[in-house]
Amino acid sequence: MIIFPLIAAAVSTVFAVLLLLQYSKKRKVQQLAWGVSMAMFALASFIVMYGTSQGWDPTSYKIFYLFGAMLNVPWLALGSVALLNKRELTMSALVIVAVLSIFGFFKVISSHPCEGITGRSGHQQCIVDRQPNPSERVFDQKDIPSGKDVWRRDSSVRSLAMWFSIVSYVVVVGIAALSSRPRKGVAPPKERVRANLLIAIGVTIVAIGSTALVRYAKGAAFSVTLAIGVAVMFVGFLLASRAPRHRVEQPGDSPT
Repeated sequence: MIIFPLIAAAVSTVFAVLLLLQYSKKRKVQQLAWGVSMAMFALASFIVMYGTSQGWDPTSYKIFYLFGAMLNVPWLALGSVALLNKRELTMSALVIVAVLSIFGFFKVISSHPCEGITGRSGHQQCIVDRQPNPSERVFDQKDIPSGKDVWRRDSSVRSLAMWFSIVSYVVVVGIAALSSRPRKGVAPPKERVRANLLIAIGVTIVAIGSTALVRYAKGAAFSVTLAIGVAVMFVGFLLASRAPRHRVEQPGDSPT
């Protein structure tokens, strides 16, 4: 069924365009980072739509995995870092994310996906010395192949994606928590607190869908949670774009 990935792709594409248009006018790093991340979600969803209708192959899965499981959350985290309004920190994070993205790109495209597995559950191995039978083929299915099966021959790719996502998720949630704390006795802008909270919730929803995909190979669950999570994050992005900067009053400042 392609309806769920189609909805996820359409939602992500619209939000990516809107965010990148905002960046073209306001030149804020968070809008660029979120726009890039939404574009990655959109591309991954289009690939899911293709794979579930036409069948999967190593090339389509590499594209899906790169933009739907490895690089999208780090770019989301970059947007959260940019909300702290610390230029040096933001520029450093941008360089780090860019370098990691390049490394991840070459890691995935140079990898060797497992096209067939054999053995009983818990003791399966990748088939490398012969052509797999139809029942052994990893890509001979309409649903999204499990990353555990695809990267059985090159597990470092899966490990890298997990580390990218886990660290980035912690950054997003950590900044959401940090932004809700008063600074020097001054409460942060309510819009900023709500924005970071919604972004964290949206990322969590997407993470739940990714878990369903990895453990149970449920592509529909991935697409549905992706569409919902992206929509929640986008509302957070809009609130963040409108929120005033956290400001501490200095002695002598006028209260008006």
